[in-house]
Amino acid sequence: MRRRRSASSRSGPGRAARAAALAIALAATALPSGCGRRPFAEGSSRDLTIITDLPPNSPEVLVLRAIVEREALRIDQERAYVVQLARPDDARAYRGVNVIVAGFGPAERIPSHASLLREAWRRQAGSGRPEAFVPDAWARGQAAGIVWTEDRASWLPTVTEAQNRIFLELDRTTFAAVRERVGAIPRDPAAERMLADSLGFTLRVPRGWRVLARRDSAAALLLEDGPPARLLRVRRIEAAGTALTASTAVDRASRDRLARLFRPDERTLELIEPTLVPDEMAGVVRQMHGRWEDERVSAAGPFRYYVVGRGPARYEIDLAVFAPGRPKLPYLRELQAIAETIGSP
Repeated sequence: MRRRRSASSRSGPGRAARAAALAIALAATALPSGCGRRPFAEGSSRDLTIITDLPPNSPEVLVLRAIVEREALRIDQERAYVVQLARPDDARAYRGVNVIVAGFGPAERIPSHASLLREAWRRQAGSGRPEAFVPDAWARGQAAGIVWTEDRASWLPTVTEAQNRIFLELDRTTFAAVRERVGAIPRDPAAERMLADSLGFTLRVPRGWRVLARRDSAAALLLEDGPPARLLRVRRIEAAGTALTASTAVDRASRDRLARLFRPDERTLELIEPTLVPDEMAGVVRQMHGRWEDERVSAAGPFRYYVVGRGPARYEIDLAVFAPGRPKLPYLRELQAIAETIGSP
């Protein structure tokens, strides 16, 4: 027995080292090229790390938190971002999904880990804008930005004046990171071909999602079972020669008709029509945000409904989430990234 243990102890570490090296090599080759062959940062698109050497209760940190922790658009009073504070010397902080470096002083005070952010801030320092955002600054599918002023006296007035733009730029960069991460998910070519051949439109279908098609209605449902469950419903509408404008009629009945093609007991609750903002999908001419519920079972959640123009056709798109006890916004962002890929074969 002693000889066996001795042989095992001699060969075990070598075998383990070879296995580890092989696993690392395989993982490296499996990473998507769009990620710079590095693993994506882990976490939800709601997670936001603010890197600063300012005290947590300083006016600057409190103001910045108030700017980014505003409520998500019409989702049960859910915050758009959940903040975690970190010191500039915490290397792990730079691996967050969303990162903002905050502070004041000469550019040399900006942490060395954030050199790309430092250069972006320097390039626009003369414009008076305190913020700069760099998509995927560390090649890990992240959103990264900086909020910085040359001195402390100008920080509060400058940042307060720019608060809406800061939030919007953060949201844009976050969506860009979500799109990159969703684009790296393996696809289902057979399902994509079926949609193109039978319904006349293309759409990225993540592998593992269920796809249901209604040829009679030129509609499809992409479903990720849950909870959390994600539903993406789309219907192609012939609109040759029809101008798509902001006055295109959209109401609760429109959304109900699309939803009930696949879930007959679903109904649309309160209806909210927000003003179009640049973050929304390209080609959107009308949209509604609100809540849905199932009349038979205990299920409900938020939805986002769009009318989108793509060339001579238009599409109804409905994004719905059922995630009890969980944040809904990250799932809606992923659904929107998939929906944006719709087009003609």
